[in-house]
Amino acid sequence: MPLNALLLTDGILSHSHQSRGLLRTISSCVALSIQDFSVQMHSNWMRGFLRKALTMSSDESLSWAAHCFNWPACEYRKPDLIVSAGSETMLVNAVLAKRYQCDNVFIGGQNGVRAEWFNAVLTLDAPILANAISLILPPSRLTPDVVNDGYATYQAAGGSHKGGCWAMIVGGDGGGCHYTDAEWRILIDGMNQLAKTHKIKWLVVTTRLTSSSVQERLRQDLKPSYVESISAYGLGPDDPLPLLAARAERIYCGVEHLPILFDSIASGKPTLALLPELDRLNQRVHHLLKLLCQERFLSVLKIEELPFGRTARLALPLPEMLLRKNTQLFSQMCRLCPSLADVSQRY
Repeated sequence: MPLNALLLTDGILSHSHQSRGLLRTISSCVALSIQDFSVQMHSNWMRGFLRKALTMSSDESLSWAAHCFNWPACEYRKPDLIVSAGSETMLVNAVLAKRYQCDNVFIGGQNGVRAEWFNAVLTLDAPILANAISLILPPSRLTPDVVNDGYATYQAAGGSHKGGCWAMIVGGDGGGCHYTDAEWRILIDGMNQLAKTHKIKWLVVTTRLTSSSVQERLRQDLKPSYVESISAYGLGPDDPLPLLAARAERIYCGVEHLPILFDSIASGKPTLALLPELDRLNQRVHHLLKLLCQERFLSVLKIEELPFGRTARLALPLPEMLLRKNTQLFSQMCRLCPSLADVSQRY
């Protein structure tokens, strides 16, 4: 009998990807039946109502929050486990777990979270709550196996792979980073130099932070013979990252796109985070990047180091290291979630 999991989503892709990634990790150890529920409040003015609820006692908070969300119970089977990410899902996760007396896991920060609301809280921060599990890499929709399967599908559909490709996921001003005009020039010149030196072609992906002027410079100043493709992330129905990771021998990504950077690492491909000279990243992000470098999951380069910067010797074999991390995470959750522990003993 599979474990019945309820996945709460809030419309933010990175949150949904993390929750689905966690369920993929669990499903590699136990059989799951997954139901999706899109969290919606009755009205936007209730956000203030919820902020008020968070100042109350634990039971009062959940009692107030229960009135804020639409929940068509008749359309769902009783869950054994609830999983969600992001603050918009935090309270409804706790409300439903209390209603159905089931296990639940929340992925996100610990601010405003009460330990008694969840069986486990997965966080990138240092643990404060007694049931917090501290991670340096959040659950991801990508794994080396997912990437390999994506590439096999690409080849079966007639896709070709002539010569080596590297990926460049271009960011822009945002997320605590600011790029000068000179840095864009250095980035493009460095890409041309790397392509010439290593005889590769670039798979370039622009993002919502990439200005139209930068996109135009990429098309004009990158030497055409060094570019396999230039595409936009998030503008179409398809997710370009699995195939990008499948085709690329290494991935460069602006650090302002942390969710994409995390997914790139989780794909099992050597990943390099690019930092502009002017960054106002908070201490938490810098500490996280440092930990990822220490465990040899990531290299970090300043933009001016792009053409010649040395990359860290990665943890090898990287797919096995990632699998070990996921196995460890599942073991930690079993100690906190009775339903998971019970089902896992049957396998």
